[in-house]
Amino acid sequence: MRKRNKTVGGVIAAAGVMVVLSLVLPTSFWWFVLGIFLICVGITVMKRC
Repeated sequence: MRKRNKTVGGVIAAAGVMVVLSLVLPTSFWWFVLGIFLICVGITVMKRC
């Protein structure tokens, strides 16, 4: 149960950082972040299967 609380807390903290950064950074930066995120998720999925 303790590990799940840390995971939820980390997700909430990351979401808060994303909200603050979205107010400061330009839109093109977020497309770059989305591309990097999708590449990382794709690599992770390929390694697990």
